[in-house]
Amino acid sequence: MERGRTTGSTSLLCKKVNITGEIQGNEDLHVEGHFKGSIKITGNIFIGPTGVVDADVEAENIIIQGKINGNVLARQRLEIQSLGQLIGDCSAQSIDIRQGAIFEGHSNMLRPAASPAASTQSGTKAHPQ
Repeated sequence: MERGRTTGSTSLLCKKVNITGEIQGNEDLHVEGHFKGSIKITGNIFIGPTGVVDADVEAENIIIQGKINGNVLARQRLEIQSLGQLIGDCSAQSIDIRQGAIFEGHSNMLRPAASPAASTQSGTKAHPQ
């Protein structure tokens, strides 16, 4: 996963930790424990094999090896690995569901955001005066 608008650091929720609440931020998140609530970050989320998330999740890229119960919005890529489970709807530009993974819900493919250069090229041209 590429690091985009993050601080370059990763927060870790260890496997013996249970948290209920809301997570917001601009760094990556690695979950091995249990989280219940909502997650909205500008970085990437990795749900490890022991991670269980009962929450709606929004992030740049999301990789699931554990379990998410909730709706997921990956602004770029969603990957459900072979032991991963997603019970909820998902939206992403790229969705990769590996053999053995469990997905119960609806999927929605997002269109890539137009780059400012592309919209300038296709828009109105400036005329010299």
